[in-house]
Amino acid sequence: MSDKIDIIRIQLDFLQGAIWPSDFETGEPLTGNAIVDNDEEIRQLNKTIGDLFTSYYEPDSHGQACWFNRNKERHDKATMLRLLGELNARLHAVNDGSFIVDDRETSRVRKL
Repeated sequence: MSDKIDIIRIQLDFLQGAIWPSDFETGEPLTGNAIVDNDEEIRQLNKTIGDLFTSYYEPDSHGQACWFNRNKERHDKATMLRLLGELNARLHAVNDGSFIVDDRETSRVRKL
């Protein structure tokens, strides 16, 4: 382990997943931290969360090129909170001290 501490930010964004930048087709985080990037459970959770969040964007809807469906996001609140909880738990389980988790989404989603 090096002396460098990475910050793993959990922040939802279109086609990114919760941990980004990521490969949006596979959900693979590309953080540069091998523990995070190579963990299959983190990859799967990141992909599931990213797919769910991206589903809230509707192209050519409501007179906009890309409309964000806040009602659907609120409807899925419990699911998203569960997934974010699982992701946080896995990150903490594998953390060897080489990274810090900066979760910017769980509190936002709770307020929906």
